Amino acid sequence: MKIAINLLYLLPGVVGGTEAYAAGLLRGLAEIDRGNEYVVFVNRESEGWPLPQAANFTRVVCPVQAAGRAYRYLFEQVRLPRLLAKYHIDVVHSLGYVGPLVASCPSVVTIPDLNYIAMKQTMPGMKRTILRFFSIQSAQRANHVITISHFSKGEICRTIKLNPGKITVTHLGAMRNADSNSSGNWAELTRRYCIRAPYVVAFGGRTLNKNIPHLIRAFALVKDAFPHSLVLIGHIPSNVDLATESKEIRDRVTITGYVPEEHVLPLLNHADLFVLPSLYEGFGLPVLEAQQADVAVACSTAGSLPEVGGGGALYFDPTSVEHIADTIRRCLADATLRSQLILKGRANLARFSWNNTARETLSVYQDVFKQNHE
Repeated sequence: MKIAINLLYLLPGVVGGTEAYAAGLLRGLAEIDRGNEYVVFVNRESEGWPLPQAANFTRVVCPVQAAGRAYRYLFEQVRLPRLLAKYHIDVVHSLGYVGPLVASCPSVVTIPDLNYIAMKQTMPGMKRTILRFFSIQSAQRANHVITISHFSKGEICRTIKLNPGKITVTHLGAMRNADSNSSGNWAELTRRYCIRAPYVVAFGGRTLNKNIPHLIRAFALVKDAFPHSLVLIGHIPSNVDLATESKEIRDRVTITGYVPEEHVLPLLNHADLFVLPSLYEGFGLPVLEAQQADVAVACSTAGSLPEVGGGGALYFDPTSVEHIADTIRRCLADATLRSQLILKGRANLARFSWNNTARETLSVYQDVFKQNHE
């Protein structure tokens, strides 16, 4: 087969989980499949984005920018189908919610979640309306839909009214590859990011569903009982302003800003606790990343997170500051509990790998190709 991978949505360093999904899936496909040919269609922003170094992978840079959303959608619907015919593509897989509504070959689209519906208040109205239209149309017209959790499959079936048999769930894998001690001198990292140990760690994120205000308020409730600081990896959403917090809170909360890939695992690994307070997740890769880093996990019950975290996390209601605080307090007060969570996290991690994701995805390609040729 000649398989097209549609990455026209990709904005490196911006789209978060869907970029991790693309990188992990392509890496897995390169490892398990040397027989089929992959043509990866990328935008101008992604012309240098790393593809697998495999002979059966080819990059095609399209004259379009993902940042120009309206023109990108137009290109995807008008020009991309012509390119699929030009390159004699057998199956096209669009990884970012939207694919060509009319194509010369069978089409597969990945709908990771329905955050633009479930968390509609976090997205501008016009952007949400356009994404909703193209995403739902893509799902309805595609030969098959892939999603990344059983939670998301249920949401898609209920909201878009798709037959469950048209949807395949392919769980993701842990993303970070670097050994937790491979980044060099830990003391240098603590200076670079102004980290004060011991600490609790969480990922920031610019979107409101990350629930960072509740996490900071919960930390404020437990800070007097423990010497820990709170480290937020990355940036924080616009609705968080530490300047309005007390000096004591400001002194105990560290926001790292951008962190390169090779530093993330060490920052996780040296923490006493990882907390994920999200209000909505279609999968929840940070849970697996924390488990990979051998850190105890306290996690929201929202969305797919219990499905992904399994027995390797202690769960809380993300809408309750008090419940978040109680869970953090319980974990920090009990070293034995944290050790048990780490062991259970390792066991849970064994359920997930990018090679499994690739095998399940390749099976979808084979099925839709076969159906089209019967």
